[in-house]
Parts: sequence; structure tokens; C-alpha cells
Amino acid sequence: MLRTASALLLAIVAATGWAESLADKIKATDLSDAEQVFGLAQWCAGNNLPTKARQYYNQVVKLDKDHEGARNALGQVRVGDKWVSAKAAGVEARPAAGASGGAPLPAERRPSGPGPSVEQITWDLTLPKDPQPQSTFINQYIERMSTVPNDSRDMDVSVATMMMDDHLPLALPRVCAALVRASFSDLYGPSSLAMELLKRGQTAKAKQMLPFLTKASERITDSEDLATFAYAAGVLKDKRVVPRLIQMLETGNDDVKAAAADGLTGITLLPREQMTAERAQQWWDLNHNVSDQQTYQEQLNSRDPRVAVEAAKALYPYRDRAIVPALIRLLRSDDRSVNGEAIDVIKQITGNTWSYDPAGTPEQKKKRADELEKWWKEEQFRFRWIEEIKAESAAANASPTTAADPATEWVRQLGSVAGNEAATAEGSLVAQGTKSVPALILGLDNPGRLVRRKCFDLLVKVSKQNLPFDPAGSDADRATQVAAWKRWAEGAKLLESDEGEEPPADPKAK
Repeated sequence: MLRTASALLLAIVAATGWAESLADKIKATDLSDAEQVFGLAQWCAGNNLPTKARQYYNQVVKLDKDHEGARNALGQVRVGDKWVSAKAAGVEARPAAGASGGAPLPAERRPSGPGPSVEQITWDLTLPKDPQPQSTFINQYIERMSTVPNDSRDMDVSVATMMMDDHLPLALPRVCAALVRASFSDLYGPSSLAMELLKRGQTAKAKQMLPFLTKASERITDSEDLATFAYAAGVLKDKRVVPRLIQMLETGNDDVKAAAADGLTGITLLPREQMTAERAQQWWDLNHNVSDQQTYQEQLNSRDPRVAVEAAKALYPYRDRAIVPALIRLLRSDDRSVNGEAIDVIKQITGNTWSYDPAGTPEQKKKRADELEKWWKEEQFRFRWIEEIKAESAAANASPTTAADPATEWVRQLGSVAGNEAATAEGSLVAQGTKSVPALILGLDNPGRLVRRKCFDLLVKVSKQNLPFDPAGSDADRATQVAAWKRWAEGAKLLESDEGEEPPADPKAK
């Protein structure tokens, strides 16, 4: 149908100045390939053929329903697992760029107004509870931070002593109390304490300190103290500190400005070398009143691959599936550092690197990215996060279970992306030999094509039979092929007959 429409289009434009070039463009386009049709749509958009551009963007979506570029060009944005109009989502879609402009620009919100200033930010300065107010031992280590050099053994000992398990519950509320006192003049030690808490995974405790650190930064003037605070604020990633960091970027000395830019980069994900007070303020005006997740989701569509990869990393804790296609796109980038960071997140998600080498040739990187993209299109709706799998496994191991055929669980694990779980399951099924046959035959009906293919390959290996089976075949064809496998297994005494009688051993027997 599309080819007929293309022929009509050629006839319509034959009298125009575009006829020859459009005809050549259509002729050179594989209209069954989403990326090639997308290129044709972009060409039309860049050559004043908006109606035809929209026609081809729609065709791209028919070929690949999750094609981000085409969806953006049609004024659509992703909300969860669905694509909706940008207008309905409360954002304004920017027009797609033409052929010379590269990929379409992502949908963009407009600022609702200026973000709050430093003075307008309200911090909760309620002190954490002190479990032993009568104990005074830790106080000496807190107070001396105001009197000793920052980079000194005494400062290190103070921080290390406060981090001890016995002392931390007392140190945390008292450091916060010290930070709001006008007589306390140190920000380096408390900021270092917050970063140590982060290193040890005690993020909630570290974030308890940020309001007190921020308020103290408005009073303390030592440049090394302020620079350390700015770095810690960027690692803590609470965007409410952005106005204060912008203020420091505008008014501090060179060291403070550099640290403030680092901190702002950590929170906003904007490129460090492009960080200015003006750009940070634009980000703050746009994002001060939306959730961090929404901000990261929008940045995931950035045309700057460095912003996009940082957004993907930030979205991982939200278990946002939209990061996977974005990461696959970044694997094709010509920026090796972005490639490396993208594959690191892919490994975190899938448990392996897919033999992807950031230093490989563009062709090699594209091949691996294509393989990953094919896997995602087949498995995205059955995909489960590694953390979910581990949690379920831990729960199963913690509760008594009835005895069951272990091969059934191994078959389920064939579709796993957790570490080497799938490979281990394959080895276990092969090692069990023909005892695995019943579970493998059941696996031929698995919803996942990958699992069906693996079960078929393993069946051939353990059974020494070569009955036909097409994992990608129609439901009807697969049902016929599975029935043949069942007849053989029943005849070989490896599977009980559904009819209660012994069928013939010949797989072709009726």
C-alpha cells in the first residue's frame, strides 16, 4: 500500500522542482526499513514537504512503534510505557529538524516562572534526635574541626571518630546543631563526613545534613570549606541547593567557582565545560517544580549524548525501562567515553556486555547495538530487573517449597539476563540429559521466542532427535510441531501420554 502511495506521490510532484530529487530519494529508500524511512521523512521535512514528512513519520511508527525520533516528530512523548501527545502530557513539542539538522528535537516544557531564590528556599532545620544527650565524648572532635587545618591528621581523626558505629548516632545531630551556630566556623569537616556517609551507603543520613550544610555555607567564607561543600552538594543531588551553587558560581573565587560548577553538573547533568550561571538558572527555572524523574526522563532525549547517558544513569534507580532504547542509541555514538558509560549501565541491567567494545569500529559497535535492540524488542514486556529476580530468589530460598522438577526452573532461567544465570541453566539441562525432555518440551510453548529457541536447541542436543520446530512460527504451526515432539517423548517413555495409553515410538505415526 505504501509503494502505491509513493507512486502517486511521484506523479503529483512531477511538475515541481522537487520531482527528480524526491524520486531518487524514494528509489534509494528501503520502505520496509524503519531507519531508512525515517531518513526519508527527515529529508521531506527539510525540503518543505511537511505533509509527506508526516506520512513517512507515521510509516516509521508502523514499522517500529517505539521509534523515538518519529514519535517526537509527530509531537508525541513517552509517558511510562506509552506514547501520548505532547499537548496531553502538558509539554510543547518542538518541530523535527530537517536532514541537515540531525535528529528531531525532543519535546520541551516551558518554565512556569522563575525558580525560588536562595532566600526563598525553605529548609527543614529540625535536628535529628540525640539518643544520649548526656554523653559528651564526641563533642571534642566536633568542636576542634573549627580550630585545625582542613587537610590535617587532626581533621581526619575527627571525621573518622565520628564515623565509628558507637559515635555516629551522637555525632550526626550534634554536627547539625554546630552548623547552625554562628560561632562554628568549619564546613570542610562536616562536608567530608557527609561524603563518607555516602561512600558507605548511608545516603539518608548524609541527606539529613544537607540543609544544615547549605545554611552554614551562607555564613562561612573560607574558600576551601565552600569548595568542599559544593562538591558534596553535587554528590547529594538535592536540586534545592541549585540556587546556592549558582550564587557561589557568580561570586566565589576561582576554586569555589570551579567546585560550584562541578556541583551543578552533578545535579543538573548539564555538560561541565558548558556550565554557566545563566545556563544553570535556565535549568532551575524549568525544573524547580517537577520531579527529578521527570527531569531525567526529558534529558534522556537530549541530543547531547553526554547529557543523555547521565540521565540514563540517574534513572536506573527508578527502574525506568525507557533507558534501555536510549542506551542502545548511545552505543552507536562516536563518543567513546559515552559508549563506555552506556555499556556499563547495560551490563548493570542485563548482566553482560554483549561483547561490545567502545574502542571498536563503527560497524562493530552498530552490530552489537543491533543485536541488543533486537533482544529488547522481543523481551521488553517480559523483562525483569536483576534486583527483582534476586529479591524473588532470596524470598524463595527463605521459605519452604515442595519438591519439583529442577529442570522447570532451569527452563525459566533460560530467558534470564541476570549474570550468567542463563548459561548455567543451559549447562544444568544438558547435564541432566533426557530427564530434561519434559521441561524442554513445555518450554517450546514459552511466551518468549528466545526461550523457545533455546529449548529447541537443547532438545535436539539431549534427545539426539531432529524433529522440526520453528520458534518464530505461527501458533498453529508451533502447536503441530510441539505435538510431534510430545508423541516422540511419550513413545520413548520420557513423557506420560495425555490419553492414558502408550502411543507409537515413531514420531511420524498418527
